[in-house]
Amino acid sequence: MNIERVPISKVVPWDKNPRGIKAKDFERLKKQILKLGTYKPLLAYRENGGYVVLGGNMRIRAYKELGIQEVDISVIDAPTEAKKIEYALSDNDRVGYYEEEALAELVYPHIKDIDLGEFKVDLGEPWIDLKQLVERSGPGGNDPAAAWEGMPEFDNPNNCYRKVIVNFGNAEDVARFFSAIGQNYAETTKSIWFPEHGRRNLEGMRYSSEDRA
Repeated sequence: MNIERVPISKVVPWDKNPRGIKAKDFERLKKQILKLGTYKPLLAYRENGGYVVLGGNMRIRAYKELGIQEVDISVIDAPTEAKKIEYALSDNDRVGYYEEEALAELVYPHIKDIDLGEFKVDLGEPWIDLKQLVERSGPGGNDPAAAWEGMPEFDNPNNCYRKVIVNFGNAEDVARFFSAIGQNYAETTKSIWFPEHGRRNLEGMRYSSEDRA
């Protein structure tokens, strides 16, 4: 592999590049470059005294917008259109994917030091940003107690002692049952209390972000 450091003015994107990028993702890319630098070479072939990029077309655009003057090039031999296409496809081939739990465990201890919203990850399903992954899969991600941390506390005076599922064979049986226990019901009734409870006042349990101020 031949790595050369060359003036960016000699490097151009491949005019047949079929890949695109959304504006917000392009801004993410520029932020990554500003923070991490040009840490890997572009993949390019020589042409007319310059270089044409087959791998890294989005990065070369970002480099030029950021005013970067020199870049590293991994120079390859691509004498045919078929070979150029193969290199471009290979450079962007997602042969692997992140193991969700392993990635979350890796990143979670450093969650305060990494801007997770600036990355997207491939889990073998639609791409999501890293922040969503860690919040969903990191320690406590599926723990209701952890999810409730910092939320208001209240006592529930109507804790259920026991639940019994009652099945009915027809509408007449439903009517007989409710008549026997002396309660009204509707087609939308999903559960009841016995003895019947009055309507609960939930107004005092309402919660908003202002309550945390």
